[in-house]
Amino acid sequence: MLRIIFGGTFDPIHNGHVTTSLAAFAELNGDVMHVMPSAQPPHRDYPGASAEQRLTMVELAYAGNPQIVAEDWELKRDGPSYSLLTLREMHERWPQDKLIFLLGNDAFAKLDSWYGWQELLNYADLAVMQRLAQDTPWTTAVEELVRTHSNKIHLLDPPNIAVSATELRAAIASNTAWREQVPARVARFIEQQHLYGR
Repeated sequence: MLRIIFGGTFDPIHNGHVTTSLAAFAELNGDVMHVMPSAQPPHRDYPGASAEQRLTMVELAYAGNPQIVAEDWELKRDGPSYSLLTLREMHERWPQDKLIFLLGNDAFAKLDSWYGWQELLNYADLAVMQRLAQDTPWTTAVEELVRTHSNKIHLLDPPNIAVSATELRAAIASNTAWREQVPARVARFIEQQHLYGR
């Protein structure tokens, strides 16, 4: 079985996340995609919505698609959410399955700053969602990783959906044209929970 792992803060999850991840899932011909909010992302500020709220938004965003699983794997861990630990645990749980870790180019470009980054490929392939206009250059170490492990790194060309979670939170707070940037169920949840200043 081919399992695609898609992690992020998802604060909130938006149409960019959903559209690009589903396109990548189709391109990779995955069997199941685990969409996994991180509890305490080591590379970002603390999120605005709670872990439970972000998990609920992920569930709502992919509702009706039985191949997509909203995972609370990292939310149950104390301390920072290191991708290496999660991938190692998933590999141990499903040793016969192939894992592909899906990430955006901005995250991949800084991969060599991640905890245990050189071990990631021991547990999963990497799929990088590139954009036409690459605004984040790869470090020399990341370029070398791509050169030496090209069979385990998949460079994808997903739809270019320009949504920034930071700008989206600001738009929600000021109530300026934000609903079309998130799935309808997520928009209703944001309003019901009074998230991001609503």
